[in-house]
Amino acid sequence: MDRKIEKDSRVPMYEQIAARLKNEILEKKFGSSGNIGTHTQLAEEFGVSLITVRKAVQLLVDEGLLDVVQGKGTFVKNTVLQDDLTRLTGASNIISESHLSAKVDVAAFEIIDTPSSFGPELKEGLGKQCLHIQRVHLLEKVRTAYAEIYIPGKYGANFTKADVESRTIYQLYEEKLHMQLGRGKQTIRADRASPQAAKALQIPEGWPVLSIRRRAYNAQGELVEYMIMTYEYTQYSFDVELNLSSR
Repeated sequence: MDRKIEKDSRVPMYEQIAARLKNEILEKKFGSSGNIGTHTQLAEEFGVSLITVRKAVQLLVDEGLLDVVQGKGTFVKNTVLQDDLTRLTGASNIISESHLSAKVDVAAFEIIDTPSSFGPELKEGLGKQCLHIQRVHLLEKVRTAYAEIYIPGKYGANFTKADVESRTIYQLYEEKLHMQLGRGKQTIRADRASPQAAKALQIPEGWPVLSIRRRAYNAQGELVEYMIMTYEYTQYSFDVELNLSSR
C-alpha cells in the first residue's frame, strides 16, 4: 500500500495522514481486527516522525474513529449498528440498545407546506402542513445516520425541538399524546448520498449509503410518520436469523 504524502503541500502532513487513514477506515481496509498498526509502523510507512503520526491519530481519536491501546496498536472503533429487523425502530433505539455513547443533533425543526413532490396518499396522510425534522445521529462522535422526518401537522404541533432531541418520535406519540401505535412499512435499498445527506454525514456526495424509507401508522391506521433515514454504508448492518425450511 503506497502511503507516501506530499511533504511540500500547504496541507500539514498530519492532516494528510488523518485524511488518508479516514478514507481507509471508511473503505474497510483494516479487516476484522481493525488494527491499523503501531505509531512506529505508521511513521515508517508514511515516512514521517512519530510526533506527526501522533497528531494525525489524535485527530481521528477525537472524531471517535480510532482507539489507541498501549503496547498493542491503534484500532478502528467498532460503531457499526446492527439491526435484526424484528420490529420497526430507529437509529436512537438501536444505539441505546448497543449501550454506546450517542447524541442527536436536530438541524431543522419547522412546520412546512407538505412537499408537492409527495404522492397523493402521503399528502393526504400528512395534511396540508406537516412538521419537518432533520436530525443527525452521532455514535461515539461518529456521524452515523441522517434522518428527514415528516409528521402530520395536527400531531407535530404538539412536539418541541427539545422533545425530538431527547426522545424518539414513537416515544413522543406514546408518552406525550398517549397514542396507541400500530404497524408500519419500510423499504431498504442501496443508494448514493444526496447533497443534504452528504453534508450532514460529512461524506462525499454520491458516497455509498443505505437508505430506509418508512411509513408508520397508529392503531387506527392513520399515518403518524414518514421518514427517510440515510446511513453511511459502513455504519449499519443487518443481522437476521432466517428459517431455511421449505415448509
